[in-house]
Amino acid sequence: MRIGKEELKNLRDELEKMTDFIAVMEKGELPYFYRYFDTMKNNIEIFICVGSDDTEDIVSILERDWKASHAMLIGVQDYDVRESHPDADPILCLYFAKLLSNIGRYFVQT
Repeated sequence: MRIGKEELKNLRDELEKMTDFIAVMEKGELPYFYRYFDTMKNNIEIFICVGSDDTEDIVSILERDWKASHAMLIGVQDYDVRESHPDADPILCLYFAKLLSNIGRYFVQT
């Protein structure tokens, strides 16, 4: 997928939804992968503020952080909302999966 400025803004919005969701769910210690999503969001914010049109460099940085967020045993793929919140509505698991999918679609290799 070619990521332009408009796609970066949409990705930033999706990352904002994800970080907000995690912060609300985990009111104490945040999961390890959270830092990567927050960093990605902040890097996009900086890129937009700088006003550059060349997205090639920022995309490679975002891809690096996306891969890092999937580290074995501590990555986003091992996060389970219901593990730390057994009484949570199962819909929250689906919502989390949707958020992750919405972000992941920007990093699909074609």
